[in-house]
Amino acid sequence: MKILAIDTSCDDTCAAVLENDKILSNVISSQTDLHAKWGGVVPDIAKRAHAERIDAVIATALKRANPSVLRTSPFDKREKLTMIIENGMKEIDVIAVTIGPGLAIALGVGVNRAKELAQKYNKKIVAVNHVEGHILSNFAKNSQNKPDRKIEFPALVLTVSGGHTKLILMKNPSKSPSSKEDRGFDKGDFNPKYTVIGETLDDAAGEALDKASKMLGLGYPGGPIIERLALKGDIDWMKLPRPLSTQKTFDYSFSGLKTSFYYQIKDWPKEKISANLADLAASFQEAVFDSLLIKYKLAIKEFKPKTLLASGGVLANKDLRKKLRKLAKDFSLPIYMPFKKELNTDNAAMIGVVGYYKALRLEFVEDIENLDRMPRAEI
Repeated sequence: MKILAIDTSCDDTCAAVLENDKILSNVISSQTDLHAKWGGVVPDIAKRAHAERIDAVIATALKRANPSVLRTSPFDKREKLTMIIENGMKEIDVIAVTIGPGLAIALGVGVNRAKELAQKYNKKIVAVNHVEGHILSNFAKNSQNKPDRKIEFPALVLTVSGGHTKLILMKNPSKSPSSKEDRGFDKGDFNPKYTVIGETLDDAAGEALDKASKMLGLGYPGGPIIERLALKGDIDWMKLPRPLSTQKTFDYSFSGLKTSFYYQIKDWPKEKISANLADLAASFQEAVFDSLLIKYKLAIKEFKPKTLLASGGVLANKDLRKKLRKLAKDFSLPIYMPFKKELNTDNAAMIGVVGYYKALRLEFVEDIENLDRMPRAEI
């Protein structure tokens, strides 16, 4: 099965081609430079950039997956893109597209283009939840069909990015009435069920890092900048709270942490902030990650999973990945994270993986004409 996947959920224009769960191409056109001066994503700018780039991104994904789709050299760029897409779509069986959650006007660009392609080339289409994409990014394989992961259920998922922070219990109920146990990972019988057991009550973890970066007068996105500075800082330099840490709830809150950070530095001159950037970054990052792990650890004790999964843009941070591996080792549990850095951040390959399993279950969109974005979609 060949799948063309499309994701325009926020500020990256993404397309990928998969053969089953194997990634053949994964193209991400970042808009970071467009939004940096505003300190965050501007929806109208994101929509316009998606509209300008989506055909080129789709064409690139199709061509990388099958270089033979470009057989001639047309006269102009538009004709060239059209030819690549027309030839490339001949190899595609299914189109998978993100319908939500995300920015409404950004999602609309991807959904509308997917509908146009499905109708023009008579292809089936599957609608994908972006958060499920992050979860199943752990199931993606490279061109050599690796990694071959043995995932047992129930699995406890931490998915954390600039838009969401959630703890999810993932099960794969057996279809056999005689079995009371979850089955392991079986492509022919994989119909995951998700229960959100905890989520942020305010800011997402990645959003909190972005806001801290802005308070320090640094750039956007803040996570990578904070990570680089924190390498040379003292994690105990500033005392910061871990909101909800003493409560037996699996929910997160980062607003109080952000507020405490703000009030401690709001009257500092720029020179003092500049002189202590590394320590400030390290202290704030540690508070965010510690908060994440406190709840993850609590959930492990409560739900006793057989496998741990983690995903989302913040998982690109090496220190967080290290902390998660140590936590898994402490509980003698296997933990899996996306095998490639670009699979942590928004991308279309993860959408294609979800699309593959939905296609196996024949969960196709019946009325393509009326398929619409769902910006507040829940997993």
